[in-house]
Amino acid sequence: MKWIFFVLLFANLLLAGWKQLEGKSQPNPLTRQELHPELIKIAKPIPQEPVSSPAPVSMPAPASMPVPASMPAPASMPAPAPAPALGCYKWGPFSTDAANAKKAVASLSKTAQVFELPLSKAGLGFWVYLPPAKSRIDGMARIRKLDGMGIKDHFLVKETGKWQYAISLGIFHTPEAAKNYAAALGKKGLNSVRFGKRDGGEIELLISNLQEGESSKLTGFPKARLSKVDCSSIRGKASRD
Repeated sequence: MKWIFFVLLFANLLLAGWKQLEGKSQPNPLTRQELHPELIKIAKPIPQEPVSSPAPVSMPAPASMPVPASMPAPASMPAPAPAPALGCYKWGPFSTDAANAKKAVASLSKTAQVFELPLSKAGLGFWVYLPPAKSRIDGMARIRKLDGMGIKDHFLVKETGKWQYAISLGIFHTPEAAKNYAAALGKKGLNSVRFGKRDGGEIELLISNLQEGESSKLTGFPKARLSKVDCSSIRGKASRD
């Protein structure tokens, strides 16, 4: 069996030697090219075509909202109502009912302002009155008698002086008006009534910022007279209530 081993070994050696000889006998392809340099040609560069930028893609315009054939006209705002005209008034004279007169003005108007105007400065210099009573108790008894006769416009003078406990029944601009009112009270049975020039007592009311439509609603005071005046000329003489 040993001879077979040596035979195979020898065959392998022969095969290896043959392959080595075959590799040396074949020329290198790179060497063949170097042996023929005249066959080498320099290639011309391929011209590059300019690259054009892509054309912008136009987007379709957005579809507009359909507009109705006839659009309703916008509603016009109503014109603001004109501001009411404001006036200045003088109202009076008043005695004990002056407080009620002020309440009447306050309940009627939210814009009106009330000032007191003493009668000595208002130019009302005549009055109708009952002479002073002996005491306040006698004066109040006369007041109750007047109420029973339906005479509501009266004022008990409480200030010390010669007219204390006298009862004022009204004040007037002229002596004729005072005389006529005293005569009317006499016809009602009030025999002790007098009239004459006054030197103090009741007040008038100066009312500013009163709407003209509201002035006609100041009623319930038959002896008081309402007249429109220029506030700027007499406001300095008035005192705020």
